[in-house]
Amino acid sequence: MTALTALLGKEHDLDEVNLALTRHIRQLAPPIVGALHLTCADESEWECAGSFQRCCVEQLLPDLKFAEKSPFRLSNLGGRHERGAIAVAEHHFAAPASQRAFKVMLVKVSTHVAVAGAGRAAQYGSMRRYDTTSTACGALHALLAGGEGGFLRELRAAFQADGVDRLAVLLDEQQVEPACRSLFVALVNAHRQLRCVEDEINTHEPASPTLYIVAACVTFNRPARDTELFAGLLTIDARTTPWVREYRGLGDDPAAYRVQAEGQRVRVADAVLAS
Repeated sequence: MTALTALLGKEHDLDEVNLALTRHIRQLAPPIVGALHLTCADESEWECAGSFQRCCVEQLLPDLKFAEKSPFRLSNLGGRHERGAIAVAEHHFAAPASQRAFKVMLVKVSTHVAVAGAGRAAQYGSMRRYDTTSTACGALHALLAGGEGGFLRELRAAFQADGVDRLAVLLDEQQVEPACRSLFVALVNAHRQLRCVEDEINTHEPASPTLYIVAACVTFNRPARDTELFAGLLTIDARTTPWVREYRGLGDDPAAYRVQAEGQRVRVADAVLAS
């Protein structure tokens, strides 16, 4: 786990976190590995989905059919966890071998932001899409702009959970620099969707003994190869009584985020990650 947690808060090549997750899971030697991948429906997330498929799914999961492997997939506006998905996915992968021993359920939560430039020169939120200026994530930008609609109501509820209005903080220029707002809203969304996943795990009785590994990341959609910031890592060991939970990573207070340039990459820190 140390090799994984050392990657937290930092921007990496798109495959690096996925490969580290695969190495860690292989060390656990589970007879069965299942996976769920949550992404935004935006077509710019194809690189993110492809990396997870190549580096995790094809290395770890059982064959679905015709020697093909696939995770359970959620792809929607803003990358929102849909309650019930954990229960269905966990049941799908509760194969007989996991009944006799255990399984790992790997859940990857991927939000995204457009990035131009690198390091200190990085600018967030806007990209050239089909020769037109576009925002990414468009759903999160619509949320910040006060938009209405079914998916925006769900995102707003996640951002305002526990009586904390994280949208108000994001829009307050005294607390969040406008230049960082697009990055920070994606980071908050990654954390809030991880919490939605956790809430469902905590109310679901798995069909076979399960170790849940939930990784939250933000894809940096770039004109060249995308990169990824590893925002949080949650493990819930449902093989024991009581279940054992551990979280490492960034919190969900955008006013607490601090961005540092490390060469051509960036690092984001806060008090939660430092604890």
